Amino acid sequence: MKTKILFIKMFVLSCMLFTLGFTAGSCSDDDDVLQAGYGYAQFKLYKGVSTGTRASTNELDYLRDAQKMKIVLINQEDGTEIVQTVGLEAMGDDSEFGLRSDKLQLMVGTYQIIGFYLFKADGTTQDLKQILSGEPDKKTILTVVNGGLAVQDIQVKVVNRGIVKFTITKNFLPSTRAIGEDYVFSDIKYINVTVQELFTKKETTLENIAVKYTEKLDDSGKKISVAVSDSLFRLSAGKYKIKSYTTKKKNKGSLEYGEVNGADFEVLDNVTTEVNVPINFSKTTGSIKDYLVLKEMWEALKGPSIPEKNQKGWSYSGTTYPLGTNWDFNKDIDLWGDQPGVDLDAKGRVTGLSIGAFGPEGDIPESLGDLTELRTLSLGNHADQVGDNIIEKTMGTELTEVQKNSIRSDYYNKFVKVDIESYFSEPIQAALKWQKEGIPSRFSQPTVNSKANRPSLKDVPVNRLTNGIHRIPASIGNLKKLQYLYIANGKFEGFEPGTDLSGLENLTDLEIYNCPSMTKLPEELNKLPNLQSFNLASNPSLGDFHEDLGKFVASESISKTLQIFYLTYNKLTVLPDMSMVKKLGKLDCAYNQIKKIEKAFGSDVILVQLSMDHNQIEELPRDESGHFCGYADVESFSFAYNKLKKFPNIFSSQSVYVMSSVNFSFNEIDGFEGEENGTFNGVNASTIALGGNKLKKFPKILFDTNSQVSALGLNGNGIEEIPKGTFNASKYSYMMKTFDLTYNHLSKLPDDFNGKNMPFLYGVDLSNNRFTEVPTGPMDAATLTVYAVRNQRDENGNRLLRKWPGNLGLCPSLRQFCIGGNDLRKISDTISSAIIVFEIKDNPNISLNLSNVCDLIKEGRYLLIYDPEQDIRGCDYLKE
Repeated sequence: MKTKILFIKMFVLSCMLFTLGFTAGSCSDDDDVLQAGYGYAQFKLYKGVSTGTRASTNELDYLRDAQKMKIVLINQEDGTEIVQTVGLEAMGDDSEFGLRSDKLQLMVGTYQIIGFYLFKADGTTQDLKQILSGEPDKKTILTVVNGGLAVQDIQVKVVNRGIVKFTITKNFLPSTRAIGEDYVFSDIKYINVTVQELFTKKETTLENIAVKYTEKLDDSGKKISVAVSDSLFRLSAGKYKIKSYTTKKKNKGSLEYGEVNGADFEVLDNVTTEVNVPINFSKTTGSIKDYLVLKEMWEALKGPSIPEKNQKGWSYSGTTYPLGTNWDFNKDIDLWGDQPGVDLDAKGRVTGLSIGAFGPEGDIPESLGDLTELRTLSLGNHADQVGDNIIEKTMGTELTEVQKNSIRSDYYNKFVKVDIESYFSEPIQAALKWQKEGIPSRFSQPTVNSKANRPSLKDVPVNRLTNGIHRIPASIGNLKKLQYLYIANGKFEGFEPGTDLSGLENLTDLEIYNCPSMTKLPEELNKLPNLQSFNLASNPSLGDFHEDLGKFVASESISKTLQIFYLTYNKLTVLPDMSMVKKLGKLDCAYNQIKKIEKAFGSDVILVQLSMDHNQIEELPRDESGHFCGYADVESFSFAYNKLKKFPNIFSSQSVYVMSSVNFSFNEIDGFEGEENGTFNGVNASTIALGGNKLKKFPKILFDTNSQVSALGLNGNGIEEIPKGTFNASKYSYMMKTFDLTYNHLSKLPDDFNGKNMPFLYGVDLSNNRFTEVPTGPMDAATLTVYAVRNQRDENGNRLLRKWPGNLGLCPSLRQFCIGGNDLRKISDTISSAIIVFEIKDNPNISLNLSNVCDLIKEGRYLLIYDPEQDIRGCDYLKE
């Protein structure tokens, strides 16, 4: 066969001429300007059918393997043979759909394709290696016209392949897993899939296929989850089956190996086939077992809506989820744990369960004890219908001690606690607040709203139910990891006979709240081995259960571990001996009927918070050393609204500890124990509230004993006089910052009530007394910020104070001045713009000019408390 032909000679000659500088032709096969008498030929390679190529004894594995092609042509006019090598490139994104050759420049004429050779670069030497030879199965003629492009298709024998895309689905089996660990479906980030060709039995493993978890609804509206791969893989055409898989987590560590039966699929040439890989999930794995328990509980507690049985189903009534929410089991079984009020760990195990606000009704099944990873169980709690759900905070993560204390204090802070400031007058409340938070720059409310009594319950009132949970099975004793147990607002009467709670070593927090069917304190509680916080509030059906309560606190385990105890809103008449509960730090017994405290706590029991408000206590017991309890870290010590006759001599001004607040408001106190014989020991407390008692005399004894006090509330006692020398004699009178002396019978202040003895005075309220003029002594204090002298009346109710204090300018720190309810007349002074809260209401004859502060009033930076009919000039804004 000729190999040196005329065309080649002419092509070489053209290149030589170009080298010598002639421009008659080009050696490129793709010139921008084609030589006269020439055209182009281009070849497109496609996968051939079984008869596509005949001469080769092999076939390409992939069409993309071909990188170069040598084409053999015969010029039909002169019989010369042309052999030329051209490059190949994909015609689209995927070379398996066809290759396209470079354009080959040929003289005008007719050519027959004799054959072709395909080459691939060697991976080591990069030399071209022939991988296939072929020729058309019939005569193929190519015609090249002047300036034109002749395109010829060539079929190449290539193994037929299709495209496979994998989707990971779930196959639930009754058997247990033999290999691997419990995991949730969303943990699967990669998968190895082994497929087998059914005819040849050849196996192919595709490794580390990345998948993405997604949830969707199927055609029936059921919620399902799958893991989808965006990767595409080519397999030889044929019939296959999935033989096995290995699931992997994010770090590509193996989760589980599994074998598959029946997942057959067919691969067609150049067709994309979506293949489902069924992952075996066992109904006996921990998470699925937990979810089956959830559904059993839901059904047993009338969760489903069944109209024909007049069963409405669960309907959420709290604030954490939308009102009316119910559980939904119309989803894959491994998604059943995704319910409101249910918390899961990383392996899908149920660790938290809060169902009280859904309105469940009935008996909890024995299967509750199978939730072995449960840490929080709420069958109702004190905050079911108000505020954020404290139970959510206990679920899912390990809590710090600060977080635990915050949760344990939620009931106290939200429903029981009353700030000591609320026992003071409104101006003094502002003073106490400003001392802590700073003076506000703007004002929106004319007065400070306050109440000197406990707030009403904001959640579920006593004896009103939100659920009908009755029976708690004895299997609750199996929940060894349980830390928080809440039972509230239902029909709980007590634990089932045979219930043993002694194994709940992790249970530290218990609440049994508002259970009107419970008439006896459950004895099973006495064996809890590590109980630290117990809320037993709002259970008046227990009656006077002080004997059972005594047995509870005296039990061996409880006496060693209990730290926080809420007994609010019950019917206790006696508080039993608690001196053995050495770790007790917070005790709230408010709103009971306690007349007697059986025994002093003793100095070893150091109470941080003690509230005995709203009882009928007449005296406090002492131990042999004269102690009622320890005071090393007292935040609040409150006996408001009781029947104490004397301020108890249970404190000491010699103590190195200064208590935060002591509250004996609204008792019948008319003096201090030990005052007459000089044995009163004083008291060190930042704030002392003694309002609403019968102290006709100012308690000079506090200052005589060098008590360290900074805020003193004596409102509503009928005090007629403050003895001279009270503040001269005291070592710590300089610590005084705040006085509430409202609603007494004072007509003057002693000379020593001044800024020299009390240089840090911040707030003084002398309202509702009998002053005929504003006392100037407090204004000597350079720090006086709040001063109130409202409503001065004589014993017949006549207004006494008519004179405007002309020396306000001597008190530059004054920011709030309240002088309403008097009989002020014309005021010629210019009101200082430093005073930003000015109360003059109920002065019917007053006349003054406020032009210098009118702009501040408009801007909200000056609060004027006045009556619209008063004669106020210089500020038309007030009349708009």
